[in-house]
Amino acid sequence: MGLKLMGWKLAGKLPDEPKVILIGAPHTSNWDALAATFSMLSVGLHYTILVKKEWFFWPMGILFRAVGGHPVDRSGNARATVDQMIDLIESRDEVVVGFPPEGTRSKVDKYKSGYLRVSYATGVPVFLAAFDGIGKRVVLDRFMDLTGDLETDNANIKAYVDATWTGIHPEKQ
Repeated sequence: MGLKLMGWKLAGKLPDEPKVILIGAPHTSNWDALAATFSMLSVGLHYTILVKKEWFFWPMGILFRAVGGHPVDRSGNARATVDQMIDLIESRDEVVVGFPPEGTRSKVDKYKSGYLRVSYATGVPVFLAAFDGIGKRVVLDRFMDLTGDLETDNANIKAYVDATWTGIHPEKQ
């Protein structure tokens, strides 16, 4: 219902895996998170999204938890954040964890690497949910092929997204 009210559609098929790292890209707008949340709710998937812990105040904390928000403490180094995600994934039999690989809605030259570090450490595959700003769709696209080389995988995934998908704000992609 919420997705329809936004004028967006969901395309593609959910992966049939008990644990998935779901990257949402290109992440160029706050609307991406809302479209992704409505998309996952429309197919009955409860997924976990990473939200900085500072957003978990009254009443926002209740809202974020209701839609799968998981508070992340980013006060330490990046490795500590990755360790938090590894612990989360290893503590569950089934889990879908959503990452915006850009780590921001601004234009970036390369993606952050935390989602890959978590994937390598846990053996959980990376699946792309693309934000098609032109077609106003959330597209459950595909599993990303990983080589195990962080720089290569990150560059290949960004190149694929940039060549295939256009976000809501293309100038931020």
